[in-house]
Amino acid sequence: MKKFDLSLYLVTDRHCLRGRDFYEAVEEALRAGVTLLQLREKDMGLEELVAEGRKVRKLCRKYQVPFLVDDNVEAARILEADGVHLGQEDDAIEKARSVLGPEAIIGISAHNLEEALKAQASGADYLGVGALYPTGSKKDASLLAPGMLEKIVQAVKIPVVGIGGIHEAQLDQVLDQGAAGCAMISAILGAEDIGAAVERMKARIRAREK
Repeated sequence: MKKFDLSLYLVTDRHCLRGRDFYEAVEEALRAGVTLLQLREKDMGLEELVAEGRKVRKLCRKYQVPFLVDDNVEAARILEADGVHLGQEDDAIEKARSVLGPEAIIGISAHNLEEALKAQASGADYLGVGALYPTGSKKDASLLAPGMLEKIVQAVKIPVVGIGGIHEAQLDQVLDQGAAGCAMISAILGAEDIGAAVERMKARIRAREK
């Protein structure tokens, strides 16, 4: 499962749904064309996360979109997820790889050049770099230094996805710095019309590829 498209990367958060049903919102985003989904529900224990993950995984399989779990290798193993997204803990990649196997997609968060190079050397498949803008999903997230995203993109050989506070208006600004895509929460799940928002952004990404 090493072929993946980071261009329109959905990160879940059931707290920004405007009262909508979580699974219906996720399916609407998948149907409209998000290219990868990360299950990120920080306030859930393992049992609850796995129960939710089974339903989300089923939706991802239906639309043939890779399904990743945030920061929980055990949940990813139980769910037979396509991969996992991890922080900067020592040996995180090696441990995840030993549990999930060689074909698992392993993404790592990086906040500076040193962390990015370390993650690449350890075998990460992609980097999540940010926070690029102020974000409500991670109150303590420090903003990336100006120009750092582009510097990291130029320094590594693996794809980089921009993360943190990215909304539709900033899509081109992030991609102009060489990112392979944008990871988004509220720009998708908090949109007034989820399907329309995804379709608009997807069209802009496709137009750039021509």
